[in-house]
Amino acid sequence: MALTVGLDIGGTGIRAVALDSGKAPPTLRRVGSIPLEPGAVVAGEIIDEGAVSAAVGRLWKQHRLPKQRVVIGIGNQRVIVRQADVPRMTEDELREALPFQVQEYIPIPVEETILDFVPLEEFTTASGEAMLSILAVAAQREMVESFLRAVKGAGIVPIAVDLHGFALVRALLAGSFDLAGPQAIIDIGASLTHVVLVRAGLPRFLRIIPKGGDEFTSTVATKLELGFDEADQLKRSVGVAPEGPAPEGEDEEDRAKAVLTRTADVFIEEIRSSVNYYLTQAGEEGLSRLIVAGNSARLPHLATRIGHALDARIEPARVLESLDAGKVDQAELSGQLPVLPAAVGLALWGT
Repeated sequence: MALTVGLDIGGTGIRAVALDSGKAPPTLRRVGSIPLEPGAVVAGEIIDEGAVSAAVGRLWKQHRLPKQRVVIGIGNQRVIVRQADVPRMTEDELREALPFQVQEYIPIPVEETILDFVPLEEFTTASGEAMLSILAVAAQREMVESFLRAVKGAGIVPIAVDLHGFALVRALLAGSFDLAGPQAIIDIGASLTHVVLVRAGLPRFLRIIPKGGDEFTSTVATKLELGFDEADQLKRSVGVAPEGPAPEGEDEEDRAKAVLTRTADVFIEEIRSSVNYYLTQAGEEGLSRLIVAGNSARLPHLATRIGHALDARIEPARVLESLDAGKVDQAELSGQLPVLPAAVGLALWGT
């Protein structure tokens, strides 16, 4: 039984999934999570490596996770993903030539990054030149190394580092070759939102928006003069208006809903501009479907409002549809479903 562990290090907690991918369908063997002290990870970047190492160590001990075949997820503003067209060559040749081929697409010195790529499709120019379209990935080297140091500090040596967005595709759209149109995954966390556009089973566009559920809470706290925890509870209770403006009212719940709805509209506009940019560049008319995931996507009616704004059929993240839940407790799983896709996708790395 070869287990792979996907490790998702978020702003408020750490999640891990151990998956046996030697069977069809892959089987869940362990699922665990542990809270992370505030400030240890901010906007997807590790600030306190010691605190993260300690939390990872506790997570492994509490849930008896294997230390072999661990894949770490990253996703923050220090990761750049760009589509690029390069001369067609072998994979080994392209890896060697990648720094020279993509440096014009990357706004930071390539020597300060770790580069990788996802091949998309081959094509031939009007002049007969054989080309390859790729999704080039550049991750700031020091940021990646901070994740590796933190995890190794817990006695774990990872086999790979993968993008949070790519893991989402693997978990939620594995084997999906819906040709009706592009599909979108929107994963809303505490401080980051991942927008991934997928066509014919492959990621085509990825944007990380430095906003999430905490911004909604902070705005309510400021406007209604509440403490953060109180504002967070109120946010989860009232949510946003499903569509249209929220009616203004005098009581606290009405005022909170109005504030949250206005905040949601600004947030959704950033998502829509990212989606529309891809659709325009790709010559696509619209989305065939939209999958919403992440802990902050639980904000009442936010997903519905996003679906209306993007004019897209919306679906929740059904991460278990392509998995065997094994002996993992179903009650334990049910409360974690919106936050599991990244960890599951990381555990599916290499499959």
